[in-house]
Amino acid sequence: MVLLCGAMLCGIIAWGVARISPTISEPASFSSPADAKLWSFAFVGDTHEGRGITDRIFAKLRDANLEFVVHLGDIVDRGDSDEQWEYVLNEAAKNRLRLMPVVGNHDKEKCYDDRGEIRFRQYFAHLPRTFYHFRHRGLNFVMLNSERFPLPGTEQANFLSWELSRHPGPTVVCQHRPIFTGSKRDWANMYWFRLWTHGALKNSDATLVLTGHNHYYERSKPLDGITYVVSGGGAPNLYAAEKPAAYTGALTAGRNHYGLVDVYDDHLAVRVLDLDDQVIDTFDVALNSTEHAPGTAKNLSATELPPIDTLPAYREERLGLRPGAPAILPRPW
Repeated sequence: MVLLCGAMLCGIIAWGVARISPTISEPASFSSPADAKLWSFAFVGDTHEGRGITDRIFAKLRDANLEFVVHLGDIVDRGDSDEQWEYVLNEAAKNRLRLMPVVGNHDKEKCYDDRGEIRFRQYFAHLPRTFYHFRHRGLNFVMLNSERFPLPGTEQANFLSWELSRHPGPTVVCQHRPIFTGSKRDWANMYWFRLWTHGALKNSDATLVLTGHNHYYERSKPLDGITYVVSGGGAPNLYAAEKPAAYTGALTAGRNHYGLVDVYDDHLAVRVLDLDDQVIDTFDVALNSTEHAPGTAKNLSATELPPIDTLPAYREERLGLRPGAPAILPRPW
């Protein structure tokens, strides 16, 4: 019995080590002519209500012809501050930017057992949960709440499994806390995310994961075919450089930044820039296609975001004042 239990324990450990030790490959490279670009979106993380930084980043994004901006969490520094929420969201409204957010650890109401739900219900009432899926112009986005662990059998784990199986095709995954980074910060959480989130994404159609939390920029080489980005570039308190990991493809500290993503038929072309318009990093991500057309039994219909230039005043949409605004509906996973 002791030998059997020992063998089982060794097997579990070996399985876990294999699951969090991905195969490292080299980044893809594509030709990205401007006239072949289909559309663009952006990403920024950890604005923390940083006056003098958030407004500058949003102003630069205003004229970039974006469909939306993925916010990688920590929208504010204090989740209980109405003033901070209004500042960041009003800056987005002023610059006609549609934010598609994930929950950061600073976005929670700490006096409650809250994992981001309170403020998301208030400011993003059109979203069904603090984790959700949408598809825009052929690209899937799976937005996860890293304040909720995706352990097997939990609601978010079931959601992730459902979305990956029922919405095949090119997929970008976003959450606040990093999954792969050279930093030891938040290591225990990273272990669980590597075990369960990366384990679920491995062999799926996901090829890019965007995260924040650490206030620097880091990009991995493809890990089991997935490129992981850490982008806390909106933060007023930037972190010092970390020691690169074996899988690190790019690392820059001490510079506020944001990312621009141009979508092509077969790849994403990503540029990361600082506030002086200097390029920090560029890279390409191959997109996994699917033979199942959207709307079929194996690739269900999903909400498409209307182009931002077709919408009335963004503040009205954000506050839910426009009758008949399209909603992102929850799925019965």
